Amino acid sequence: MKNEYISYKNRGMLLENILNRTISYYVSNKIAFFTKNNLNISFQSASKNKSNKIIQLNSSFIKSKSTVDYYGIYKGQYVTFEAKSTDEKFLPIANIKPHQHNHLKFISHLGGKAFYIIFFKKYSQIFLVNVDDIDYENKKSLSLKEAKEIGKSIEIIFPGVIDFLSLI
Repeated sequence: MKNEYISYKNRGMLLENILNRTISYYVSNKIAFFTKNNLNISFQSASKNKSNKIIQLNSSFIKSKSTVDYYGIYKGQYVTFEAKSTDEKFLPIANIKPHQHNHLKFISHLGGKAFYIIFFKKYSQIFLVNVDDIDYENKKSLSLKEAKEIGKSIEIIFPGVIDFLSLI
């Protein structure tokens, strides 16, 4: 029997690793400052061993929704973005949570830079798409073709480092 279970747990790890390496490059070369926005997680109880080290977490939960993946500053301007990966020819709009899109729209409204970095794994193509260019309300997906039309292709400038700052 075919296994119908598909895990989405690490689907964005390659893009996240590339972005983290890129951000490290930007920070170490004093080009820009970015940081990864972490989830607010609460641990209810934990089991400890004799040396008082945690050996088992009994339960945990996300206390509040995170806004978007990354935020920072470049040339005096606030910049924030969400990273999305897809194995398909399209990115389902359902993969973009309403609170993420609304946060990006608000930052854009206030004059900050707000966008998505979308990785089409099957084609090894990465695009920067401005939040204001995605028809979030009326579309079910963003195709690779549409990403090419409304987005900007991001080039690799060094192994594992992309240049998205030149596009904002």
